[in-house]
Parts: sequence; C-alpha cells; structure tokens
Amino acid sequence: MKKIRPHFQYDGWSVIARDESNEPSFIALSHVYERFEVEEINEKLKRLENPMYMKVIRKGELIHVKNLERERIWFPYKKIRAWTGVPLYINNQLFGVLNFDFFRYKKLKLKERLFLESFVKNFRKYSIDFHVLREIIEDSSKDPLTGLRNRQYLESLCNQENEKLTFVFCDLNKFKQINDTYGHRIGDEVLKIIARRIRNVLKSSDEIVRYGGDEFVIVTKTVNENVIRDLINRVKKAVSGYKINIEGLEIFLNISCGYAIYPDDGEDLWEILHVADLRMYEDKGEIK
Repeated sequence: MKKIRPHFQYDGWSVIARDESNEPSFIALSHVYERFEVEEINEKLKRLENPMYMKVIRKGELIHVKNLERERIWFPYKKIRAWTGVPLYINNQLFGVLNFDFFRYKKLKLKERLFLESFVKNFRKYSIDFHVLREIIEDSSKDPLTGLRNRQYLESLCNQENEKLTFVFCDLNKFKQINDTYGHRIGDEVLKIIARRIRNVLKSSDEIVRYGGDEFVIVTKTVNENVIRDLINRVKKAVSGYKINIEGLEIFLNISCGYAIYPDDGEDLWEILHVADLRMYEDKGEIK
C-alpha cells in the first residue's frame, strides 16, 4: 500500500479502538499529541455523548467534517478545526477508526476522498497488521531517534508555505566531546532529552526539526524579532538551565542559535539556513 502523507495532507492522526468492555480508547497518537496523557484523553473520550468517531462506527464508512464549530469533537486537541474519520476493518470486522485532524478548516477534495476510500478497501482486503498501519501513516520525514521532523520535511516546507516563516538554526556546543567521552549510546540519549526539552518550550504551532547530528531547526510563524529572541532565550534556558542525568552521569550542555526570516533573508531554504547558520556561529562567538 502507498504511504498516506504524499496523497493526503493532515496535521495530526490517531486510532481509536474498542477494548474488551466495549469502551473506546486511543491506541495510537501521532507525535503532535505526545505531550498529552493518553489515560486522561481516554477518560474524556468516554464522557462525550455521541462523539464524531461513533458516526463512523455506526455507518461503517468515511466521514469528513470541514468545520467542527457546530459538531461535537473528541479530544485530544481543542484547536482541531476539521476532521476525517476512516473506518478500519480487520477480517471483515470493524476494528476502529483512523482519525485525521486539521488545525484549519478543510474541504475534502474529490481526489483525496477517492484515495482514502481506496485505502479503506485495501486495508480491509489485506487485513493489515497495526504495526504496518503505523508505518503507512507515519510521515517519512520523521527522525527515528528523536521523533522530530527531519531534513526531508524542511526541504518541502518553503514550497508549501506562502506566508512568512522564521527558521532558528540551533547547534549544541561541544556535543562531540560527549560522544567521545561516554560513547554514542549516551550521546543518543542526550539528544532525545534535548529534543524533548526544546519541544516543551515551543508553541503548539511551532515545529522543531532535527537537521542532522547535534543540529536542530525551529520553524515558527512568528516574525517579530523581540518574540524570536524570547523564543531563543527559552530554548537556551531549557538546554543549559538543567543538568542531564543519565546512568549516574551528570552532563551539562549549552546551545547556540541564529535565525533568518523567509522570504526576507532568502528565497529558498538553503539561503535561509545559510543566513541562520552564520548568525548561529556569531552567537558562538566565532565566524564560520
């Protein structure tokens, strides 16, 4: 089966299934919702009267709502503006609902509906294993170590957006010494911790990308320079304000950042990242 993302753009996804007591529960959530507690989401889900996913279960067919203002929407995120519910069948039994969420109002195009209907038929035909389903849904532009977006995501971003964006290039200082001293296994754990710390101080509308190695790129729609500097200060404090404890080790790190605004500082991604990279090295106190 084809990957979903190239054919159908969405902001978040989840899978709802019924447990042995016939209660609904989220059995999988995309990384967008990782900061939420799944148990808390499930409890809120159970208290909803006639939630959207139940319409999919009763009808056994795809449902799309382009504007949720007048509809009852389930959790996990109050900023969901549009929603698509896709029935999942295993061995000809309705297994659950695959939810696609949009943080903007969205009208479903005919070619998108046809693609999703084909997906449902193929899923039903081959009784795809859930782990395979996750691979199909998950964006191929996801970094396997940290769970963040990767460089592939950045490469298509400027072409998709018509509005201004700020790219903040971040580099961990002297990270190589950690790998050299403690080994790459510890280094990988440090990167995962740093990724979580940075993500936790960003707005939900911001995106953080692992660009490569110990480099990260933050993408935000904020273009006010005072707000950008405040964001950078939050990132620096999140990284250097607290020691990292791993297997009895105490590790201290700091991070350097530089930013550039698209399209003011460059007309394509590489120009933008070059400018941000130069400014990041100025932050380090050295010129590349």
